[in-house]
Amino acid sequence: MSTEYTFDGLDEWEKNLAQVIDQQYPEEFKQMVIDIAERTLGRAKELTPVQTGHLRNAWNLGTIEKRGDTYYIEIYNNVEYAEPVEYGHRMKGGGFKKGAHMLEAVSYTHLTLPTILRV
Repeated sequence: MSTEYTFDGLDEWEKNLAQVIDQQYPEEFKQMVIDIAERTLGRAKELTPVQTGHLRNAWNLGTIEKRGDTYYIEIYNNVEYAEPVEYGHRMKGGGFKKGAHMLEAVSYTHLTLPTILRV
């Protein structure tokens, strides 16, 4: 299970600020992007239900890539049952188990990103 997200919706000033920081302080900006990804990863782990801990411990970050003006870091979990836990699934005896929505961590990060950029 893998999901790629970009952070859109920042107002023009924040976009310009990020671009200036990226140009003048590329290593610091890259580290800030990694820090944001690590926060998101931590939030995904918090939202992951635990029975054995295997699913929670399997969350990982990919390597950072820059394509054009955009940085990408993949947050992924290769456990075979991650997708049914995320989205929900039918139960053997009947009924439906609701999804845990672990990747809502990305939405949370997206909402807090303007605050992070202003600090």
